[in-house]
Amino acid sequence: MKYYLDLINDLEKGNIAPVYLFYGQESFLHEKAVQRFREKLLMPPAGEFNLDILDGEEVTEGDIVVRAQTPPFMAGWRLVVVRHAPFFTGSPGTSSNKRTRASSRDTATPLLAYMQKPTPTTCLIFTTTHPVDQRGRLFKSLKETGRVVEFTYLKTRDLVRWLEKQARLAHKTITPAAAGLLVRRVGPSLFVLSQEMAKLISYTGCRETILEEDIYRLTVPALEENIFNVVDAIGERRIGAALKGIRELLQQGQTGPAILAMVARQFRLILQTLELNAGKRSPGEAAAKLGVHPFVAQKLLAQSCNFTREQVVTALQKLLDLDRAVKRGRLEFYPGIEMLLLEMGRGTVS
Repeated sequence: MKYYLDLINDLEKGNIAPVYLFYGQESFLHEKAVQRFREKLLMPPAGEFNLDILDGEEVTEGDIVVRAQTPPFMAGWRLVVVRHAPFFTGSPGTSSNKRTRASSRDTATPLLAYMQKPTPTTCLIFTTTHPVDQRGRLFKSLKETGRVVEFTYLKTRDLVRWLEKQARLAHKTITPAAAGLLVRRVGPSLFVLSQEMAKLISYTGCRETILEEDIYRLTVPALEENIFNVVDAIGERRIGAALKGIRELLQQGQTGPAILAMVARQFRLILQTLELNAGKRSPGEAAAKLGVHPFVAQKLLAQSCNFTREQVVTALQKLLDLDRAVKRGRLEFYPGIEMLLLEMGRGTVS
């Protein structure tokens, strides 16, 4: 959240760069930032006359430069926003943009020339949710004369605070446990969370507090949570619950091989956790070693207590055998996984 707050603080202080690149997955904050720039820069009476919003997949570099070099009507700033900008990513696009990007390796492309001498009365903002090539000349040139901001997903604690604020704005409260549950079930995207909060606010009606039971009732669990639940149930020998979770994954459109791959990945992470001597590591330390989110590491530490190393190794081998049998047509997925889990429940796999 700090990157966003720093950006807005600079905007309010009048520290405005001539060119920006907003990139990263948190598209909700992209739009919020662009809206704040509109409110700050487009003052009446000219207002929206000094605004251009372009689709980066439909315009050329030359089109953008022409808009950016146009003086503002009356006085103040001109704001040019280029959404879905492909110029920094190398992602596929229209044929015209392919030609433009191919030529961007040359020294005299319109955007590269503009970056070296941007119009001082224009604020040009590019946005993209795709990774960018930080070694590219266009990226480096923009970074020299403008500002690059990576819009990453917020940390869980910041997401919980954001949800609590949204509840207050609607004259409601959401318990920290309920807010954390909502994040775990639908993921870190503020766009998705804002939609789910709107549903919860409407659903609770006159009731002031949003509870965990409301979230369980209204939201569909994220894929990762379903996998956690399945493996939890396997580790606790609740085979009926594990099979129920697998049926839910199938209903969500996951295929048998995909489910096997996800369950196997979870067991590999559990094995790595066991080998890290899990009992002596904090979730933060385990997360750093495993390359996962601290919340995921906390779940892995808990799940590793349900298995011995030998049980996990055996389970991985059985999952591999089942995967081969399903892919070769020797066995149907659901009967095969049901038989495997029943064996695990009886302890014959360990």
